[in-house]
Amino acid sequence: MTPEPGFRAGRVLTALAIGIVIASLGLWAQNTALVGVNYDDAIYALLARAVADGHGYRLTELGDLPGIKYPPIYPMSLVPLWVLTDSQDAALHAMKLANGLYIGVAAGLFAFFLVELSILSLPLVAGVSMIGFASGSMMLVSSGLLSEPLYLVLLYLALWKADSARARCGTVCLLSVGMLAGLVALTRMAGITLVAAVIIGTGYRYGRRSAAITAATSVLMLLPWLLFTFLGAREIPDVLIPRYGSYIQLYLASISGSPVAALETMAVNLGAILQTLGSMLIPQAGALIQSTVGSALIGLAALGSWRIFSAAPATAVYPWLYLSLISVWTFPPFRFVFILFPLLFALAVVACVSLARLSVAGPEIDPAVLARRRRLRLGMLALGVLLIANMAYRQSRALSNRVWDGAQLRKSAVGAEVIGWVTANTGPQSVIAFELDPLVALYSGRTAVPNNYEPIHSWYRSAATEVEPLARLLREMEADYLAVRPNVPAAAEPIDRLIDRYPESLKLIHVTPGGVLIFEVRRAELAREATALKTQGEEISDAP
Repeated sequence: MTPEPGFRAGRVLTALAIGIVIASLGLWAQNTALVGVNYDDAIYALLARAVADGHGYRLTELGDLPGIKYPPIYPMSLVPLWVLTDSQDAALHAMKLANGLYIGVAAGLFAFFLVELSILSLPLVAGVSMIGFASGSMMLVSSGLLSEPLYLVLLYLALWKADSARARCGTVCLLSVGMLAGLVALTRMAGITLVAAVIIGTGYRYGRRSAAITAATSVLMLLPWLLFTFLGAREIPDVLIPRYGSYIQLYLASISGSPVAALETMAVNLGAILQTLGSMLIPQAGALIQSTVGSALIGLAALGSWRIFSAAPATAVYPWLYLSLISVWTFPPFRFVFILFPLLFALAVVACVSLARLSVAGPEIDPAVLARRRRLRLGMLALGVLLIANMAYRQSRALSNRVWDGAQLRKSAVGAEVIGWVTANTGPQSVIAFELDPLVALYSGRTAVPNNYEPIHSWYRSAATEVEPLARLLREMEADYLAVRPNVPAAAEPIDRLIDRYPESLKLIHVTPGGVLIFEVRRAELAREATALKTQGEEISDAP
């Protein structure tokens, strides 16, 4: 059934209005923080600059290594801004503004595809979209050069295309669905779950042949990147794999081939996912209540997915494939949950609407039963309204307080001090080790490497980090100076252990006003002490 022109225009205008509001918030959310306070943001900018300068998709600040950890679509979208602007500051500012606009486009597309697929009514779509996107968590992922906003733009386009063809989807349609799904995965590798979702969706609606066409198209889109990643993995030094290796290398390094470690990671992630979802609805509650509310939201969203599966199978399946992936991955899931929340929220609202209608259904119902069902419906609606009102209030407070500014601006100030010292006191060929190494590389032009070797993310680590891999990293990457924030335990603990083991390897030469310690790395001493310890260990093992 084709919608009436006036009704279709209302949908488009509503989606456009939502997009404009959220884009305005996205632009307003930008701050003066240096690009690099989120680590990956500086990598995206550096990769884009390398392409713009003709060096290819390479991490030139690390000695011309391939950027195999970072899918290419988002960095490639930044290349024109390097070309069209006349300075680095102008280019980076334009990139941040572009991200603010992307989140607005994503919100508009989200509203449009929900109402186009008749998942929710227009008023509900407007409310869900505004609550889902006008939030501190969404501004957090769009106030820097992170790829999430562009990922959401392509995601909602792909879901709309996959589920909007009601009667049939010809070869051209299937090719376009597969291509869009491939683009989503080439923006963030978590988008591989979208590829699986659209294959399931097209197979359910149009049969195996259609699913095969969609799958083949997506695979062909991904194949060059997968080959680049596979071949480039051999160029990444072992000491840099935790930061710059492929995701497969990183995952294997994190779990060390242990099924128990993989299960422990999943358990930690599942708890964090439930608590994060609950905290978005009722942030003032404790962890147990938040996890309970998060579980209820998951249950309602699952019911909503069941209700819409026949009409929109790819949309119904995608959230659960995505949650399955982030529950086993070795990264804290918070940012990943933030960008899924609007869709989960919409599915939960679908379930609530369905339950409210069912609670009074049936022409021949005992009056007492009907009264109980009406009370149940009113109770459900009241509870839902209270939770949503609480969330809207808290998110509006988060917006007005610009909650994302605090940590970003503090880290930026610390980074600026390190950059200032490096620029004034080191030569162009110097190698600097710092936990925000891409930030130093971007603004100082020096070679910058990590100041720790961390195969297991500090969030999952139960034991102290080993010293020898860090010592090896500093030697092999020929680090001249090392900077560390002593008030950040995850950053300082490996350095403290290194100094305990090799007391002459680092010489403190400067402390910034913000308290960052800057050491001269004495690589010769580091090598000598390492050799001495090795020899001592061999003598002990050979003793009778």
